[in-house]
Amino acid sequence: MAKYLVNLDLNQNQLVKARIENLGSAPGSPVSGQVYYDTGDNSIYYYNGSAWVGIGGDLTAVVAGTGLGGGGNAGSVTVNLANTAVTAASYGSATAVGTFTVDAQGRLTAASNTTIAIASTAVSDFTEAVQDVVGALVAGTANEVDVTYNDGAGTFVIGLPDDVTIGQHLTVTGNLTVNGTTTTVNSTTLTVDDKNLELGSVASPSDTTADGGGITLKGASDKTILWENDSDSWDFSEHVNAASGKEFKINNTSVLSATTLGSGVTTSSLTSVGTIATGTWAATDIGVAYGGTGASTAAAARTNLGATTKVTGTIGDGSATSIAVTHSLGTNDVMCEVYDASTLETVFANVDRTSTNAVTFTFASAPASNAYKVVIIG
Repeated sequence: MAKYLVNLDLNQNQLVKARIENLGSAPGSPVSGQVYYDTGDNSIYYYNGSAWVGIGGDLTAVVAGTGLGGGGNAGSVTVNLANTAVTAASYGSATAVGTFTVDAQGRLTAASNTTIAIASTAVSDFTEAVQDVVGALVAGTANEVDVTYNDGAGTFVIGLPDDVTIGQHLTVTGNLTVNGTTTTVNSTTLTVDDKNLELGSVASPSDTTADGGGITLKGASDKTILWENDSDSWDFSEHVNAASGKEFKINNTSVLSATTLGSGVTTSSLTSVGTIATGTWAATDIGVAYGGTGASTAAAARTNLGATTKVTGTIGDGSATSIAVTHSLGTNDVMCEVYDASTLETVFANVDRTSTNAVTFTFASAPASNAYKVVIIG
């Protein structure tokens, strides 16, 4: 178990999921402000400098208000809601409306039903109502035939809607011309006899009118082959996978196959390669950032890699609270640890890098002779 030999300053940060020391009885030699949890009576105690004081409390009184009964002055209290004159029932129906009365305390004091009644004088234009009923008997087919009622003329109009849907097959024996903005084909297979499919066939085609044109396959995201006028190229949004035995060629010269880089490719900017089984490295030293040592000698490589050295020692004389340890590593970039020489548990003290060759450890009270071990790595 780690021990702190100095005060612990959390700098106003939260102490999350902390647990107070659990004991069956009060600890000996307490100091003011010390706390513990008594497992015998399940209470928390703190030491006020002369005695242990329990932290606790109990409910002393509950007073019942208007419409409430009960109360008392003990920790267990029963509070009752007084009955009103309202009969317990369901109010309101298809033919009645529930009416209610509420007093100043917000209590429901009366409830009843009122029958719904509409006078005949409140309903007019029965002729139109009859026409609406007759009109409901004449219906069109959605997206195929529209039926509308002309109220003024008293006639029904039957015609095609703006958007027409043909439920079965449609055969056009002549030419089909579509002058809309978007043509949508919702079929599983589209068969075209022509072997050349033209896109962007406008009155005066150019690279500008072709810009952004191509093919879009809908999926979780669009899969596209689009012409980019700025780069004068076809842009593929997905991988291009050549069949086995096929190659990528430029001007009919092989550039890349599944296993071979074309012999004409002599310049590249490779950033990652697989295992190099043979060959000779004749370039500059490989930097540390790229997996090398940045050096051609062992001594220079050790310096570049920042190889560390460990310095250890035993401290404590029973009187000094501040102890300096010389490590002679020539740097402030050192890691320091202190542990108990007997139990081998890590302990915590204030650490001050007083120079590039020494570290001072400070304790709240003087460690006993040779009580702790220090490890300095740098």
